[in-house]
Amino acid sequence: MTVIDQNEAGDGNVVQDVPLEAKTMVLDSMAEKTFGPRLVCTSASGESRICPLDKNQIVIGRSQESDFQLLDPLVSRKHCVIQLQGDAYWVRNVSTTNPLYQNDQAITEKRLYTGDQIRVGNTTLAFISDRADDVKKHEPRVVSHKKRAGWGSWLTVCLLLFLGGYLSYLRVYTPWKIDQELSAISDQVMAAEYLPAQGMIKRLLIKNLSAEDNHRALELLAQTAMAITDKKENEGNLDGAVDYLKSYLAVYGAGKEAEKLWDRLEYYRLVIGQRLELSNDFQLALTQYAAIREDSLYFDEAQNAIRRIWLAYQQPAEQEQPREQSPVKPQEETIAELLKEAEAHFSAQRYLIPVNQNAYAVYQAILAIDPANKQALKRIEEMKFFYRQYGEHYFEKEKWGKALTYFKRYWLIEPESPEIQEKILFCREQITEQKNRQKKSKGSVTDSKITRKARSAAKQTRAENEKREEIKRLLEESGTSSSWIMKYLFEEEKDEKETDTPW
Repeated sequence: MTVIDQNEAGDGNVVQDVPLEAKTMVLDSMAEKTFGPRLVCTSASGESRICPLDKNQIVIGRSQESDFQLLDPLVSRKHCVIQLQGDAYWVRNVSTTNPLYQNDQAITEKRLYTGDQIRVGNTTLAFISDRADDVKKHEPRVVSHKKRAGWGSWLTVCLLLFLGGYLSYLRVYTPWKIDQELSAISDQVMAAEYLPAQGMIKRLLIKNLSAEDNHRALELLAQTAMAITDKKENEGNLDGAVDYLKSYLAVYGAGKEAEKLWDRLEYYRLVIGQRLELSNDFQLALTQYAAIREDSLYFDEAQNAIRRIWLAYQQPAEQEQPREQSPVKPQEETIAELLKEAEAHFSAQRYLIPVNQNAYAVYQAILAIDPANKQALKRIEEMKFFYRQYGEHYFEKEKWGKALTYFKRYWLIEPESPEIQEKILFCREQITEQKNRQKKSKGSVTDSKITRKARSAAKQTRAENEKREEIKRLLEESGTSSSWIMKYLFEEEKDEKETDTPW
């Protein structure tokens, strides 16, 4: 919001002070009239614009895929993320090269309160919110009052003194001591003494900490882990950085304090996958890409890389196949031969397999010669229609596994369809929910035979075990070897083809 004095119109005359009520409030855009959490962006030239925080996650960066794009060489492609966590907004730096500042202090992750200033490159973003939850509350200082003995008996006085001392120890001294330890650990982190700081934090976490102190300790521990990871990366030991992250996340990866470390692990997996892809080690590259979580910032890039490998894997054998043609054979004859081969594959419903011996690969070869070939374009559309038709059929019947299979095949041909991408994610969510319901139904039979207290303990243990299993699955790339795209490329699936499920 900009305040402009209507009488300050540059005629060279002296302008008298005007009351605030006589000034005009000018909004840069209609979005400023909307109440609710929002970002007010002010560039170095003084221009401003509004970004309402109307989603649970806003990505800010230089990339066109960002929700809020900043064309600045000092801004990373994906620089930072603003997320709604519970009832509070948090900002987190996801760039590995450029810093993020909040109120002129470099940060990795911090909660936002109304009035906070975020600096990304040369651009300043002000977080403005009308919600009461986003107003920073000032904690009152604990003031201890000396108790004076009344006129009661000495026994009452001693009892009161004993109780007062005990309560003071529990409610004042113990929190104060923990606060002092956390402050000392924070100083160690600032001094780059990461290993001693980690030892103190791990000893502190054994104690019965309050939720706030536990969060603060885990935040400091995550900072030390990030610093150690950065050091290994700067030394060129990327594999060592990945191994360290895995060992850390296996123990401390369940809390939201570890989110930035999960982001870093996914980034490393993407980088390693790209390196393996460049060296034509497609199977290991797919292992890295397929291990990236669906809710990761790098999931879309990984999925595009998987499809890129699939397309690249189609090319070599097609080019190596000897074709009996003279060097001067007309282009029309070459296209005619390719069409004959493609139509044979199409009639046999070999749409996408086997690799390099399928209708789609040959039609693509035809389009490489003649991009406007009507027959090739028509057949590709028919294949897309086939996969989409069966996918929708099973989707309506809530047969999520089969629907997912057909939508994946469609995605290989047409990856830019947002509707298909949404349905793929929805099918995966439904499959996960079905598995969870099956686990609960199995557990309920056992629960009926034990006491309520034991049942509660068993439920908590089961939840912890499921969380550990989930983290273990996310950390093991070997668990992704059964990825559908890898099975498709490198494993022969014999006797699994149904009459209505051609590739």
